[in-house]
Amino acid sequence: MLSLAGVAAMSALALGGPAPVADQDPQRAPGGSYQDPQAVSPRGSYARSCSGDYVNRGRLYADCRDERGRIRGTSIELNRCGPYDISNNNGRLVCGPHRGDFEDRGGGGGRDDWDDRRDDRWDRGQGGRAEITVYRDANFRGPSTSFRGEIANLDRTGFNDQISSMSFRGEWEACTDAYFRGYCQRFTGDVRNLSSWGLNDRISSLRPVGRGGRGDRW
Repeated sequence: MLSLAGVAAMSALALGGPAPVADQDPQRAPGGSYQDPQAVSPRGSYARSCSGDYVNRGRLYADCRDERGRIRGTSIELNRCGPYDISNNNGRLVCGPHRGDFEDRGGGGGRDDWDDRRDDRWDRGQGGRAEITVYRDANFRGPSTSFRGEIANLDRTGFNDQISSMSFRGEWEACTDAYFRGYCQRFTGDVRNLSSWGLNDRISSLRPVGRGGRGDRW
């Protein structure tokens, strides 16, 4: 005796149509494996001159070549692109009227060159105050900004409780509350992922240890 599914399949074949497929999963890729749509880089002309692309928190990251042949770290928010093609414009990801951000702070080879320039400024004692660069994503990715000297309250900087990694020299103290209150932790080198310290998206004030100076954004 035929089951209802068998009757439906025979009826579809008799009418010249395809047999129904049971329990088809739209996220199942050919071959039966599953794909996370947020982990797959979108298509675009940027792929012709960019490499190392990946998606994190709805943002596309890639290393793109500029007009001088340098590799630039760049990123762009995917929800702003919509139907636009994502392309490489002189080392920067763009889509339609929207421009992405540079991740390497200056080009010429990416983060290593930025570190060299930052170290030179530190050694010359520029302004006589310590410097720190903070990033919204781990591994020195995502939007970033830099400060000189202590920052007693990050509330007006756009980075309060939004820091996931930090780059600096010397020793710095990070606190969970403004004005260096709450839980405070001292660091003696770059921090790639604040989750390892239980401080991801929790920092509200920063200051160099053993150095004074008003915190200035630059």
